[in-house]
Amino acid sequence: MNGQHHILVVDDDAMNCEIAMHLLGAESYRFSTASNGLDALARAARDQPDVILLDIMMPVLDGLETCRRLRADPANDGITILFITSQDDAQTRLSAYDAGGDDILIKPLNAPVIRHKVEGALKNRAMVAALRKEVADTSRMLMTSLTTTGEYGVVMHTLRNTLTCRSLGDLAEVVLQALDSYGLKGAIQLRTPDGILTLNSERRSSPVDQEMLRNLSLENRHIYDYGNRTVFCYPNVALLVRNMPVDDPDVYGRMKDNLALLAEGVEFRLAAMVEELRMRAQRANLVTAASLLNFLLSQVDAQFKRGQSEMAAIFSELEQKLEHSLSGLVLSEDQERGLWNIVRPLAARATALYDSGQGLDRQLAGALETLRTSLSESGAPG
Repeated sequence: MNGQHHILVVDDDAMNCEIAMHLLGAESYRFSTASNGLDALARAARDQPDVILLDIMMPVLDGLETCRRLRADPANDGITILFITSQDDAQTRLSAYDAGGDDILIKPLNAPVIRHKVEGALKNRAMVAALRKEVADTSRMLMTSLTTTGEYGVVMHTLRNTLTCRSLGDLAEVVLQALDSYGLKGAIQLRTPDGILTLNSERRSSPVDQEMLRNLSLENRHIYDYGNRTVFCYPNVALLVRNMPVDDPDVYGRMKDNLALLAEGVEFRLAAMVEELRMRAQRANLVTAASLLNFLLSQVDAQFKRGQSEMAAIFSELEQKLEHSLSGLVLSEDQERGLWNIVRPLAARATALYDSGQGLDRQLAGALETLRTSLSESGAPG
């Protein structure tokens, strides 16, 4: 057995202590002895033995009361207590177990029995210690997992919220709320072709933060660490954290991963927002162009109708005047018919031209209506 195992033998008879140590093998364990219960309590508190061999019948403080006091102290929870007694009856055994004993050895002591029970006690002690360590490790892993899940949940919740953002101010506020959830302070900078927004945890725009984040973003690095400050830089997004938990390497590592993921997600969302704004501007331009086209078509249509009306009036007047003039002329029937054969086809051609113009007008109006429908389905204002 391992010589580091410590056994405390408690008996008011020194000879009994010697016998117990001899039977176990003096070279196999580290021993100490006590002659009464009070002495045993003091030695147990000082040495924290692995096993206590405790005689029941002792002066000053008997073994049962000594065991009860040992068990009352949580510091002694890992100590195995084996009672030694000459009374092998049910009442003695019940009293020993009620007091907190783990087992009983009956006098006179037998070498194989005492060795077997002590070795078994030490094996059980090692197994219990291993199980407790495993439970503690599992509990720590579980708590770490729950904490990590909660931290990652902040990232996911924030990225979901960015999908409803329609302005740089909304997007910056969502990121700063994530920092608040982590108990961190910092600043966020968002850059677009139309301008730059920098906002800190105090919901103010600091010129110092703005200039620093802009300059760091010009360098070819994603993460900057200096002291307890960390900056996460992407082409259009820069996130500064002023109070990173550098004293806890595990939390610090997780936080860097989470914040890098958050900043990268915001980078993609900002790019999408810029594209949405560009498409909205294009739709607005199309709406303006459609409105202008509609106005021009209405003007052309009105002008065309006025021209056709005037043309019809002119041909009608021409026919009347020609008919009146012909009545005063001496023309043969063939001459008059020939003259009308010149005028009437021209009037028919003018009417056909008008009808053709109306067809083109209807086609343009149909194209304009199609454009309006497409803009309405894309969400552009009518």
